[in-house]
This record gives sequence, C-alpha cells and structure tokens, in this order.
Amino acid sequence: MKKSLLALAVLTAFAGAASAQSSVTLYGKIDLGGVLESGSAKGKVVRISTGVTGGSRLGFKGVEDLGGGLKAGFQIETGFCADSNTNNAGTNPNFCTGGNNFGGRQSHVDLVGNFGAVTLGRQYTLAFINLTTIDPFGTGLAGQTTNLFDSAGSGAGNPRVNNSAIYTTPNLNGFQAAALVAFGETQGDWRTGRANGLSATYASGPLYLGAAYHSVNGTAGVLGRKNTNFGGTYDLGAVKVHALMQSTKAAAAPYKDTRDSLLGLSAPVGNGTVLASIIKHDDRTVADQNANQIGVGYMYALSKRTSVYSAFARIKNEHGATFTVGNATDAGTGNKAFDLGVVHNF
Repeated sequence: MKKSLLALAVLTAFAGAASAQSSVTLYGKIDLGGVLESGSAKGKVVRISTGVTGGSRLGFKGVEDLGGGLKAGFQIETGFCADSNTNNAGTNPNFCTGGNNFGGRQSHVDLVGNFGAVTLGRQYTLAFINLTTIDPFGTGLAGQTTNLFDSAGSGAGNPRVNNSAIYTTPNLNGFQAAALVAFGETQGDWRTGRANGLSATYASGPLYLGAAYHSVNGTAGVLGRKNTNFGGTYDLGAVKVHALMQSTKAAAAPYKDTRDSLLGLSAPVGNGTVLASIIKHDDRTVADQNANQIGVGYMYALSKRTSVYSAFARIKNEHGATFTVGNATDAGTGNKAFDLGVVHNF
C-alpha cells in the first residue's frame, strides 16, 4: 500500500512538472455595437455591427518550454459574426468566418529562443502591426486610419498574409527588427504573388517609434503594391501624441500613388480614454481624389475586461473620391458614422 502511494506521488509530481512546461490558453473577444451611417445618396443605414473595435473572435494559443531557453508556441484564431449566424466569408473572410474558415484570422506556429523568434503560417503584416500600434483608434471604430490608409496586407482590405514566415530579432534595449516573406506558391514562378516586409521599432518608457515596409508582387514578379509607413507615439502623461505617415504605390489597376498622414491623441479621462485624430489622404495620381477625415471617440472601462465605447467620424471627399467611414469589420456606406457599443475580452 505504501509503495502504491509512493508511486502515485511520484507520477503526480512528474505530471505537475510536465504541465508547468506546457500550457494552452483559450481566449476571445465579443464586440457588438449600434452603428448609424449617413452621407450616402442611398440614405442612412442603422445596424448592429459585430466587431466595431476589432473582430469578434475565439482563439487558442499555447507554449511549450523545450529547455535551454528554447520555446515552441502556436496560435489559432477564428472570427465569428456575433450579431447573426450569417456566413459572410465571400465578402469578409477575416472577421465573419464560416465553419469552413477555421483559423481565418491567424494560424501560425512559433519557435522562440535567444536568437529571436520565427513564426510560420497566416499572420499580420509588419506594416499593419505598426499602423495599428500608432493609430489612436487601433484600426477600429469610426475613426480608424484604414478608412483612408491602405491596410498594408495582401489586398482587398486584408491585413494578413498566408504562407508567411517572419523572423524577429531579440529585444536589444528597446530596439527590434523583423523581416517577412510570404510565398505566392505559383508553380514555375516563385516570385508571382510573393509578399515581402521589413520593420524596425523602438519602444522605451513613454516613446514608441516604428517604420515598416510591405510589398506584394503581381504576375511574373512585377511589383503589384508597396506600402511604407513610419511614425510614433509619445506619452506625456496627461495626453499621448500619435503621428503617422504612409506612402502607397500600386502598379496595377486600380493604380495608386498616395501619401497619407495622421495626427492624433489619446488621453485618460475618468475610467476611460478619449481618442481623436485628423487624417489627410493625398492622391498623387491624375485623378487627384483627395480626402480628409476627423474622428473622435471614448472608451470607458467597466472592468479590466469590459468596456463601452462611442465614436464619430466624418470624411470630406474631393474630386470624386468615394471613401466611406467604416469600422474594424464594416466598410461603411456613407461619409459619416456614429458607433455606440460594448466589448468584452475573455
């Protein structure tokens, strides 16, 4: 009997040690908000939108300690429509995925060590990460940068790339660099559809600075589109200042040659944060379709996990431009939009 108890204690100890070296976390986000859109010739739209601040999602992530400072990890993240069971995979494959798009937001495996980190799979581009980090609205709500900025991804408003590998250097006193390649997987031509990216960031104390580049090849390796953005934030305590610039060029239709700039702020007020930005879209093509956006918002924290939000943005289009005010999951229908909703993270 004593031997049996001793054996059970030893097995329990080993099991505890094994579980301590490996873990899997279930996480998610559910965001629902009322949206009023206006400024379209077709009239106003009133809707309940899923994922105004960011797509509603369910995810799994895990890490295993391999010893010697080496760790393996993974992340699988699936979006869903919280407002209905509609499968919008045909028009929005990243946020309202159907059952056949499991892992449509992110799906990658990681290897992390003293050398840095390597991640393989479907993941965000480096340029979009920098864009989101600097945007006071975090590329969500009515005031988001991506109403006028190109999203710096694989196209069609998609800020992620498939078949990608990213290498990130170790953090050296706040400095980090990263490189991305995403393979087009076209037989006989490895350049077609290939994406490339680079980034360099510095984060220390109140200061964040970031610069990033992303390009996507067209057919036969001819450059299809490239984005270069740079900027930063500085936290003064009472207010954080945000500044960002991006250049976008596209060689194939619809042709692009634009310069976008943002100046914004975020400030703690009560249990929440006030958000504001001014964005200028400068079209350098002969069409000269410029636009300007102003956005304001407020995120009020009910707890560490739950917040209510409100935001408004207006776009002034010039010379036939047709930009609309959307949010993290909707493209929008008019040049004005108001959001009011609640988001819960778990």
